Amino acid sequence: MRLEIKAATQLNDDETDALRALSLAAYPPKPSAAKNPSPIKWARPQWRILIREAEDQLVSHVGVLTRPGLGDDSEFLIGGIGGVMTHPTQRGRGYASAGIRQAADFLRRKLGVDFSLLVCRAELMPYYQRLGWSAFAGDTLVRQDGAPTIFTFNEVMVRAAAKAKPQCATLDLCGLPW
Repeated sequence: MRLEIKAATQLNDDETDALRALSLAAYPPKPSAAKNPSPIKWARPQWRILIREAEDQLVSHVGVLTRPGLGDDSEFLIGGIGGVMTHPTQRGRGYASAGIRQAADFLRRKLGVDFSLLVCRAELMPYYQRLGWSAFAGDTLVRQDGAPTIFTFNEVMVRAAAKAKPQCATLDLCGLPW
């Protein structure tokens, strides 16, 4: 397994194509998606952790970003993890876990975030808990079409970095969710 962190702007055409193919394999479009696209607008990662296996094949990906945010009127630098995906034929081999650990370390050591945050489906919470993440108990505000709204689409999880996990009642991501 080979993990590589690349700025999203530095991906070459082959890497962009491989990511697109991985996304289609990991999250195949539903037949209704063409008629009813997702109402959620998502932030794009600033960095990408690319996990490759034999013959340099891209098997997994973790997106990473940072953003200033607010928690009960305190400012934070928040690290975001999103776009986690592994090719269906390669799941259960630890690729995503390795990528998530690498992402959390990169956010803490290299980018100096106060804490990290991810969103996931409820059934994935035990998986992320095993990797050191905790459920966030407060409300999370995001922007959709420029307006602040409480995020209820997925569960919000946090992990300490330079500061402890946030204990605030409301956490404002000051932008799109990731």
